[in-house]
Amino acid sequence: MMFRSSLLRVLRYSNTCSVFQQNYRESLQNKFRPLDNVLNRYTSVRDNASAINQNVAGFKVDKSTDIISVQFSDNTETRYPFVWLRDNCRCSKCHDKSSVHRIQLLENLDIDVHPIKTEMHIDGHSIIVKWSDDHKSEYPVNWLKDVKFPAAQDLIDNIDVKYWGSEMTKEKMPRFSFHDVMSDESCLYSWLASLHMYGFSILDNLGDNDKNLFRLAEKVSYPRQTCYGEDFVVKSNPDPTNLAYTSYRLCLHTDLPFYKYEPGIQILHCIQSSEHGGSNEFADGFKVADDIQQKDPDIYDILSSVHINFVDEGKDEVSNTPYVLSDWKPIISLDGRGRIKQVNFNNHVRGVQMSVGPEDVKKVYHALATFNSALYQKDNFTSFKLKEGEAACFNNTRVLHGRSAFTVPPGSQNPRHLQGIYIDWDVIYARMRAIAAEKKK
Repeated sequence: MMFRSSLLRVLRYSNTCSVFQQNYRESLQNKFRPLDNVLNRYTSVRDNASAINQNVAGFKVDKSTDIISVQFSDNTETRYPFVWLRDNCRCSKCHDKSSVHRIQLLENLDIDVHPIKTEMHIDGHSIIVKWSDDHKSEYPVNWLKDVKFPAAQDLIDNIDVKYWGSEMTKEKMPRFSFHDVMSDESCLYSWLASLHMYGFSILDNLGDNDKNLFRLAEKVSYPRQTCYGEDFVVKSNPDPTNLAYTSYRLCLHTDLPFYKYEPGIQILHCIQSSEHGGSNEFADGFKVADDIQQKDPDIYDILSSVHINFVDEGKDEVSNTPYVLSDWKPIISLDGRGRIKQVNFNNHVRGVQMSVGPEDVKKVYHALATFNSALYQKDNFTSFKLKEGEAACFNNTRVLHGRSAFTVPPGSQNPRHLQGIYIDWDVIYARMRAIAAEKKK
């Protein structure tokens, strides 16, 4: 299928998409091969949906179960509930093709609706149903084949998350060319997929143009604006509004945990590196959290259940209005199935209040210290210096970052200069799905 072959090219490193530098392309290709399997699983369903030679081989209406079973020409069968089919009628009275939104109101849906007459279209490419509410619906084969019960996983859910530690040196990190990402949709998809899988990548060839991060964000969708604006400049400042704008050492942290919805990924573009310190430091918070869960469940329970206050205050860089941002959340956030979903850790903006009584405060401090110490363990911690024109791209809700202290010699004409920007995960995932949908055509 054209969609299948095109989408798989997303993660195959051809001459037209020099995603990784040649000296370590082969080793990284092996690391990313699991993504081929992800796309195989995804496209195995999607390809069938767009197959022009698919048709209906037969159907069975079972009023005892309120289900229509449809047999397809590839010898597969899918069962569709009456009420679901009526609710998802594709006609212009029930569904708006332009917005892809449902028109029919739930209050007008008869839950006990049933077919009065069901037949195949003469060409076999659709099923036509006359309903008990006097409505007539036609369901194309390619649309029916795209639906499974229970629902097939989302493309994003099929991309594995891989933990990493100190073995993830700068030489082994996923590396992409800015120019390739900007010019090739497959490379863009591959870069975004690596951020989901590993939470980290390096982008090179950005030069010293401070507009390139905006171009990159707009290639995906748009940058996330925060109280620091659409982007932020990291330089030593005599009157800083953030500790990052000093030359002090920054401990490993996630950015802006005082927001209810923190920025998804952060991109730090090195415009001028420092000759005197200022190394970049990183750790995979998911790996550290998982290690603690295995080794010390009691500490893990505190980190994943006790809500910590994070606070920031100042004047908004755009509106110049005062703000006090505050949120309470655990260091390790879990999803509905108890899996690690997010890490929230920033000692610099940790508030003074705690959500526990006085007798439990010391236990919380012990858990915080354990987590912080684990970040810097030899097998978890990696450190390197970005070169001019390189950008570190990382999942801000997973990968913790910091830096060593640096000095700016008197009279220096080239102080350390980084530019940062955020992009939210919602727009990243939306862009990935759109690329996949386009490749399907």
